Amino acid sequence: MSASPARFRLDVAYLATVLLPALLRKPRLVAWVSALTSPVDAVYQAFLAYRLDTLRELSYNGQTALLEKALNDKLDPNLRRILIRNSTVYLDPLYLNFKREAQPPVYASTRAEGRPLLPHRASDFAGQVGFTVYAPGLNAKDYQLNILLQRFKIALVSYRIIYAPAPN
Repeated sequence: MSASPARFRLDVAYLATVLLPALLRKPRLVAWVSALTSPVDAVYQAFLAYRLDTLRELSYNGQTALLEKALNDKLDPNLRRILIRNSTVYLDPLYLNFKREAQPPVYASTRAEGRPLLPHRASDFAGQVGFTVYAPGLNAKDYQLNILLQRFKIALVSYRIIYAPAPN
């Protein structure tokens, strides 16, 4: 028997033999019925394999550790070189408000620091990423890597792929 739950256990050859009337259970007829039911057994084995793959894929999600595990399981199962590092530097946008909004004013420089307050350009924010994927030696699997990242990552989080080992 297999390691599948009881509700999915099915022995097609045994079932075909048992469902034959006792008078017809000759070796030749049992072999013929077994040959007739072998496609059903093949479909059953394919179902069990599909079930295991689906359960494994359902265990993955957008969390960093599970996303890293999913990428390593699919693309680099032996060496497991793919690492994900979350970004720690974020630019805070500078919001300029209308007078009607009754927000505190934004000054060009603070008196205490004496430094000018420089607003960021839109291109500065476009380069921000939520996490970086380090995938050394996986240039040939770029398309598969992007597909898996798009499938499992959290929505609206951007990423960058670097095909080099992760810095320590």
